[in-house]
Amino acid sequence: MQVYVIRHGETEWNKEEVFRGRKDIPLNEAGRRQAEKVGLYFYGRQLDRIVTSPLTRAVQTAGPISETAGVPVEAMEEFTDMNFGVWEGVSLREVEDRYPSDLTLWRESPERLRIERGENLATVRERISRGFAKLFSDEDAAIAVVTHRVVCKMAVLYLLGIEDRHFWDMKFDPGSITLLDGKNGRFTLVFSNETCHLREGLPTTQYRDF
Repeated sequence: MQVYVIRHGETEWNKEEVFRGRKDIPLNEAGRRQAEKVGLYFYGRQLDRIVTSPLTRAVQTAGPISETAGVPVEAMEEFTDMNFGVWEGVSLREVEDRYPSDLTLWRESPERLRIERGENLATVRERISRGFAKLFSDEDAAIAVVTHRVVCKMAVLYLLGIEDRHFWDMKFDPGSITLLDGKNGRFTLVFSNETCHLREGLPTTQYRDF
C-alpha cells in the first residue's frame, strides 16, 4: 500500500500567519497554481482513491489530482483540520500577545496543550486512526490524502508509530507531497515534504511552521 499525504495549497491566511483550523478559507492564486502542479505530479502514477478534508482549501487542491488520475474525490471528516478553538482566525502575533503561556506550551510540549474550545493532538490522532481504518482494506491500493499541516504531521506520526511529542520534528509546506509505503500494517517513510514539483514557474516561498 502507498499513502500520499498532501498538504493543501497556499491561502491568504498562510501568507499572513493566521491560525486557520475549521475556518473554511479558499486557496489564493498561488495556492491554485500549486494545486495544478500537485495534480500534474500524479500524471502516469497509480492512484486508486483520493480522500480529502471537507474544507474548501483541501477540496480545491484535490480537484486537479482527480482530473489527472481519473479518480473521484471522497471527502472524509476524519481528515479535517485541527480545531484551534479560540485561536482560529487569530494571527500568530495576536496569539503571542493574548495567549503567551499556551503558545509556549504549544511550541515546547504540543501534546500537552488543549486550546480553549478546541482539540488536542490526542483527539486529532484518534480521528485520523478512524479514517485510516476505513482506507486499509486493500493492501495493494495507492491512496492520496489531501489535508492540512497539523493533520499531515499527525498522519505521519500515526502511521510510523511515533509519539505526539515529536510533532515539531517534521515540516509540511503548502502543496507538499509525502509518501509512505505500507506492508502488513507497518509503514516506511519514502520521502517527506517534497516540493520539487512546485519550483518551476512559481516563486520560492519560505513558510514558517507555527
